Order: sequence, then C-alpha cells, then structure tokens
Amino acid sequence: MIKVLSQNLINQIAAGEVIERPASVIKELVENAIDAGATEVEIRLEDAGKSLISVSDNGFGMDKDSLKLCILSHATSKLSDENLFNIHTFGFRGEALPSMVSIARVSITSSDSDNGEAWRLNTEGKGGLELEPDSRTKGTTVTVRDLFYATPARLKFLKSDNSENEACRQTLKRMALSFRKVSFSLYDNDRKKLSYEATDNLLQRIKNVFGEEFAENLFEVKIERGKYSLYGFIGVPTFNKPSSSYQYFFVNNRFVKDKIFASALKSAYSGVIPSGRFPVAILFLDMPHDEVDVNAHPAKTEIRFKESEMVRGFLVSALKKLIAAYGSSRPSTEIVNGMFNQKSKTESDDLNVGFSEASAEVSIMNLRDSEMAPTWNVVRNQGISKNQGVSQRSNYENKQKLYNSGIFALQKNRSLPKQDIDSQQQMQKFDVIENSIPEIFEKSGGNPENKIDFGTALYQIANTYIVAANDDNLILIDQHAVAERITLEKLKKNTKLESQDLLLPEVCPLSEVQVELMEKNSDLIAKFGIVYEKLSSDVIIVNALPAILGSCEAKPLINDVADELEQMGDVYSLEKKIHLILSTISCHGSLRAGRKLSIGEMNSLLRQMESTENIAQCCHGRPSFVVLTVKNLNKFFERS
Repeated sequence: MIKVLSQNLINQIAAGEVIERPASVIKELVENAIDAGATEVEIRLEDAGKSLISVSDNGFGMDKDSLKLCILSHATSKLSDENLFNIHTFGFRGEALPSMVSIARVSITSSDSDNGEAWRLNTEGKGGLELEPDSRTKGTTVTVRDLFYATPARLKFLKSDNSENEACRQTLKRMALSFRKVSFSLYDNDRKKLSYEATDNLLQRIKNVFGEEFAENLFEVKIERGKYSLYGFIGVPTFNKPSSSYQYFFVNNRFVKDKIFASALKSAYSGVIPSGRFPVAILFLDMPHDEVDVNAHPAKTEIRFKESEMVRGFLVSALKKLIAAYGSSRPSTEIVNGMFNQKSKTESDDLNVGFSEASAEVSIMNLRDSEMAPTWNVVRNQGISKNQGVSQRSNYENKQKLYNSGIFALQKNRSLPKQDIDSQQQMQKFDVIENSIPEIFEKSGGNPENKIDFGTALYQIANTYIVAANDDNLILIDQHAVAERITLEKLKKNTKLESQDLLLPEVCPLSEVQVELMEKNSDLIAKFGIVYEKLSSDVIIVNALPAILGSCEAKPLINDVADELEQMGDVYSLEKKIHLILSTISCHGSLRAGRKLSIGEMNSLLRQMESTENIAQCCHGRPSFVVLTVKNLNKFFERS
C-alpha cells in the first residue's frame, strides 16, 4: 500500500544526504553565513560536534518573519524559478536547516539591525517551536545540540572524536581557502584550535592554513583562455604526497570533488612524480555559471560541466605548460628541511646528513679520515671554470671534442666499475642522439624559464653524488638520476629510435602473459628500436636493441620492458605506455651510479642540466638534486 511520508520523515531522509557528520553541519552553516555577507565567522564544538556545534557570524541577519520561515523545507531567499542553472550563492536548496531540525536540537538567534534587538527560535526536531526576543549584535548564531539524537542509528556511523575533529578542521580549511576576505576561528571545548585572519592574498592564506614550508614548494597558476580563468598554486613535482588529501579544487569559488580536475592534474604531472604519489594543488576555475551544474547532489560538492572535455583539455594543457616551464626545475625544500630537522642529539659531535634516498651518509667529523679519500673527487685547482669540459655549443663538428671532455667521456687510464662500458661504446651510444639533434645543448629540452644556475662542480661523493656550488647555494646531485632525465627528454623528441643488430641474438625467457603482451604491443615496441621474434609461448629471441644503448645487455632491458607492460595492462593510455617504456630505456642507457667522473665531465653534466626540462626529478619522479641555501645552513648551525 502506497502512502505519503510525513514531512519530518522526508526531512530525515534528506538529512541523510546533506548531513553526514558534524563537518557537514559546519559546511552548510558557514556557507549560509557567507551568503549573508559575513566577514567574521566563529565556530564552537563540544565532543567533536556531537554534543554542540555553534556557528556565529556578523552577516545581514534575519528579521522575525524570516526566522520562522528559514527552518521550513525548501524555504530560501537565494533562488527564483528562473535561475536554477545560473546560481551565484553557495546555499540555495533550502534543505540544510530543515534537515538539521529533524535530527538535532536547533536554536537560531538572529538580528538584522544595529540596535541590539534580536529574536531567538528554539526547536527540538519534533515540530515544537518557540520564538522569543533576545539580544545580540547584527548577524546570526545557529546552535545545533545532540546531533542525530532523533536518528540514533546514525551515531554508530560516526568515527572517533579525533577523526571527526579532523574532518571539521579540514572543512574549515577548505572554506578558509575559498573565502579569504573572511576571518575564521574554531574552538573545540573552549580551546582555540584554528584562527585565520582575513586577507586579500591567496598565498598568505595558504601560509596561514598550511605553513611557510608548504607555501615555499608552490608556484603560481594564472591563466585565462576564452571563458575560462584558472588561478591558484600547484606544487613542484618533488613536493608530492601519499594521498590526494592536499588537492583542493574550486569552481566559481565553490569547493568541489571532481574527477575531471583530478584526472587533469594527474595527466599534467605524468612522468614527473613517482607512481602512487599525488601532486599538491589549490586551484580555482572561474567560468560562466550556466555552464556548470552545482545541483547534481544535495551536498553540492559534486558538479557537472556542460562541456567536460573542453574543461579537461584546458586544464591539462595549461598545467602541463606551467609545470614544464616553472615547476620541474625546482626541487622541493621539504627534502632539505627534512634533512636538517633530523640533526643528531647525541653527546658526540658526529652529525650525519643524508644526501639522498640511497642513504649515502657523510659524517662531518670523518671527512678527514683516510678511508674516505677514495670516494671523494675533489677540485684542487680553484681556477677551474664552471664551463670546463664544454666545447663550442653551436659547432656540430666539435662533437668528438665534446665527448672526449664532457660527461660521456672516459679518461684513458682509469679503472672502472664492472658495470661501466668503455669510451668507444659510450660514444656509440650517444651518436644516435647526436645524429638527430645536431646541437646537443640547444636540443636537450629547450631553455626552461625557471632554470637554476648549477654553478661549478666541486666534489664527487661515493662516485655517485656530485657536489656543486653557485654564488648563493650548495647543490647536491644524483648523477644517475639527472643523466637518465637528460636521456629521456632527448628520446621524447624522436618519433622512432634506430636499431642496432646484436652480434648474437639473445634468448629471453618470459612468462606467457608477458610474451602475449609483447606481441600485443609489437608495433609500439618496434618504435623503440627493439627487434625480436617469438620462439614459443614463453620465450622470445631479441635480434636488435636501440642503438642509443650501445652494448647494453638484452635480458635485463627486455625483462624490465615486459614487467612494465604487465603492470600497465590495458588501463594505460598510449602516451603513458610510451613514457614508461622510454623511462626504462633511459635508465638502462644512462650514466650509472658508482662511476668516477672528472671535473670536466661533472661540469658538462651541470650545463646540460641547465637546459633540460623536468630536471628536478628522474624518470620515475624521484628527486634528482637538492639545493642547500644559506637559510638552510644558518638553521642547521643554529645561527640567527
């Protein structure tokens, strides 16, 4: 038998969509305050919002008649019949307050005058109302007590007090980023937890919300194209997080959870952050209000774009260009600050500073020890120029001179680790690049607008890390990481790699799944200069490899390529597959850790770094260098 539900039950059902937890109450009430023109908002909580949520503002306030209407379903001053798809306010459905009244004990005190006269409305969610005179300054205070008392089953779905408090803080942070001209304060059991002063400056509000170090690792986004305007800040690629919790997206100043934004950001950072890590972003997209539907869900955080593909294309192209031009040449200061914050507290004076993820540690007190001498390659001649080892950049005929003195050269009478290849092989390896890129310095990635002066090479640590300095900074460089990034950026400029036949074909056992994937992607693999034949369901014979790799062993490379294909499956786009396989080839075809370099070779590498895009991270997104500033050193040595 069909029957009409009671209004109270209807409101409770609606509350299930609008009010999920205490943080939802804060969001709805703060949005109402903003719509009322508030410039000051105070929030008070007790028991993580379960016992009490109070939101006070200095907005326009309500008169007696409006106060009685505000708790009725779909009663609102913000919407007319004609403008559902041209909404400029943050609340408009008229559902939030009725939903709260149906599940909690709500009281509202409001004044729309400057004489201190106000009215107070009391309700307990069962339909009983009491309206009485009160006093307060102009504005409104909404107090919500005993949340979900009328629907006790909902209380079971709330998390711990710590989790609910954190959700409330996160909600306020989002509101603070969006409404910068409003001051916010949050009290938990009468203790002030957050306080944000009003400001016109987005970066200043970011500093207030997340701290100075967080803001140091951001660069500005400000792009207008047609009807779209994108502004905000995004993180340098090496400043990334284990989750997407530091991604904040706003459309027409409204915080949204949108897959198009998330997908565009992921695509823009593809290839410059490690797999499984997430970039940092605080982005605002302004666009015509009638081209975005904010009425897709009662919570108003899910939206629909009228032209979603156009929006995504705008976001991806805009962000990719910015990351390439500005962000990818800057390392994260978080890395350096983390190093210096781990200063030893032991009684001895031994202070260890971690130089990279490889845990290559150099004890300051032990630098004079004789056993350290073999791992340090030190500049003795102070007159060495930072350009030593670099031949004329514009003269293709001087290629041999470049290689004999540059990063890819090998000194004749030097003992080398087993994994290194000889000078002639290294020359062959980079001939392919040189044939297609006549001027190696001009073609190695352009001239990034935000490039760093890597100065002069000073030392080599453990035949793996280069210490360089310019006029202002000390720079620590992972030689393999930067070499593979340089190689990758060069490879990306080639539509097809030349092959070099192996002297003897190499038999490579693989799994049946991997062989099947190799066959499925055979055209793609052929573009990378890999020539092979299928011998059986789990074996292939490799006949040729990319010429750029010289005498690289076939099995390790093929195994890595097969592993990449297996991990990618069918979910990755062609662009992503190309990047991952080129990254694998670059890793095998680049200068390795453990190889001793001359000062000329190190300086040549520094010059190439200055003209290579995305140099702040290796092919896999890990940091390739860190910059130690005077500020870092002063902090470490506790100098004011």
